[in-house]
Amino acid sequence: MPSICSKCLCICGLGLALVMAGCGSSSSSSSSASSGASASSTTSSSSGPLSVGLVLPCPTNDLSWCQQGYQAAQTLQQQGLIKFHYLANAPQDTASASQIMERYAKAGDKLVIGHSSWQDAAFAAGKAIPGTDFAYGGGGQTATNVATYNEPIYQAGYLAGIIAAGISKKGKIGGIAGPDVPLCHAELAAFDAGAKSVDPSIQTTNTYDGDWNDITKGKQATLAQASQGADVFLACGGGPASGMVQAIKQENLSGFGYVADMSSLAPKNVVGSIIYNLVPYFTAMVHDVDSGTYRPGKAYTFGLAQNGVYLKLNPSYAVTKIPASSTAAMEKALAAVKAGKLTVPNIGS
Repeated sequence: MPSICSKCLCICGLGLALVMAGCGSSSSSSSSASSGASASSTTSSSSGPLSVGLVLPCPTNDLSWCQQGYQAAQTLQQQGLIKFHYLANAPQDTASASQIMERYAKAGDKLVIGHSSWQDAAFAAGKAIPGTDFAYGGGGQTATNVATYNEPIYQAGYLAGIIAAGISKKGKIGGIAGPDVPLCHAELAAFDAGAKSVDPSIQTTNTYDGDWNDITKGKQATLAQASQGADVFLACGGGPASGMVQAIKQENLSGFGYVADMSSLAPKNVVGSIIYNLVPYFTAMVHDVDSGTYRPGKAYTFGLAQNGVYLKLNPSYAVTKIPASSTAAMEKALAAVKAGKLTVPNIGS
């Protein structure tokens, strides 16, 4: 993690002092999205790297949502596209998030990214500081200077379902999520659809525990499903995913990590992880700000075909052997999606 430097800002007036760490180099270089996504190749502007503020609702080392956002910003900084400043563990209420985003804008950041479902906060900040461009995660409405970036993680969830059907010994799989929002509903529905594309008789149980961050609830929900026979799981949300991983390690079951590679938490039990690759998203936004095409705000989407999401299998997984037929079916489905011959169902409600 970069050390705090002279460009740090102390944010007060939220009932606590929040330190924003200034990150990185002022050097610039040409680059493209390392994922190979369709976001066009971009270079830093003639005035140097774009100054970006990144607001994170959780730690930068959570092996999930916030770590992916932080590492994507680091990648762009290393490529010379941006210099970024960030706040981890930010308050998640709308008023506080909006104030933080506004303060980054007032400090000179040209693009401020609220890496959460902070639509209301981004709209408030965008209205208060019309000269700055803002973005928030998860999808939703846009405005003149407010964009959003979708999370089509459900597409990778479909591939995970194909593998799950092949390794389940009991023909029962489970989904664990926080709130029942369209994002999670779509992910778990696609997991079920992928499994049923292989085995129509497979049974799926989903549990929404209502909390993004509570690891204990995620673990309890997984154990409850396991007691009913489920033996392969997928989670949506950092807390539910971490709790799920604890449960499958305890019971020697199988599951898939969420958003980032979670295999290190249970190397023998995590089959793989559905990865949310934010590099093409942030690259596209930076390119549009630099080129003056950010406005009106867009809804950025990069799915399986653009490597914005993908399934990363864990070579150390050992609960059972993944059948070659399952891997072949998964790869066939992936190729069909990339060729435009298969559309993964997006069932958001």
